[in-house]
Amino acid sequence: MGSYAEEYRSFFYNLFRFGFKLSKEELKAIMTTSGIIAFVWSFDKWGGATFNAVEGITNFALGLVFSMICLFFNQIGQRIVAVHYGYDPVYESGMIGLMIALVVTFASRGLLIFFVPGGMILRHLAASRLGEFRYYTNDWEWAKAGFMGPLFNILLAAVLAFFKTNPYVNQLIVMNIMFAAYSLLPLPGNVGLYLFYPHLYFWTFTVGFVAVSSVLIYFINPLLAIGLGLMLGAALMFKHYTADGRL
Repeated sequence: MGSYAEEYRSFFYNLFRFGFKLSKEELKAIMTTSGIIAFVWSFDKWGGATFNAVEGITNFALGLVFSMICLFFNQIGQRIVAVHYGYDPVYESGMIGLMIALVVTFASRGLLIFFVPGGMILRHLAASRLGEFRYYTNDWEWAKAGFMGPLFNILLAAVLAFFKTNPYVNQLIVMNIMFAAYSLLPLPGNVGLYLFYPHLYFWTFTVGFVAVSSVLIYFINPLLAIGLGLMLGAALMFKHYTADGRL
């Protein structure tokens, strides 16, 4: 077993070598996801009674910037935790969910905003995982990495809530909350699938945390809202756990 200094250097080496380095496929997936989300976000913002190309392009550009900011925060926490456990995180867009999002958008004429942020595939780094009790990909570690996606989106929304009177900031808050909520859907290629399938109670905790925090940040101090969200999420998980006869 190496020294703590060696482990420290190894973590930051892996973080910059694998965690923060994106392949061409990942960049394409990010652009595809951001583009579709921007389209869904701006679908009904191309003018009122008459078509307005300038207004539509402006709103699409804003949606693209917002979606890339939200996706960045959704990914950054997952990547840090994944590298900590000795994995190479690879982003994949949830194409099934994105196609559903387009169908929902056209069917509702843009009244219902729905999208799927995508998920993270973890590839184990042989040298970094060497000596682990469970050498190959661990579902619990995958779930903890996935949890960081909605967590970071809610944290960003909480910080932005101090400036929610600005209409653009308020839009970014709403999109962050949507990212956190839609991340939890247990659909193929989505973060929620890796939380729901192997760790249902942890998924329950995350749903409770996101739901409570998302509402409270508009009415009370955002930092207090995060704390209450964590506590009520834990209470909901405990209730679910005991209802199944575990205790």
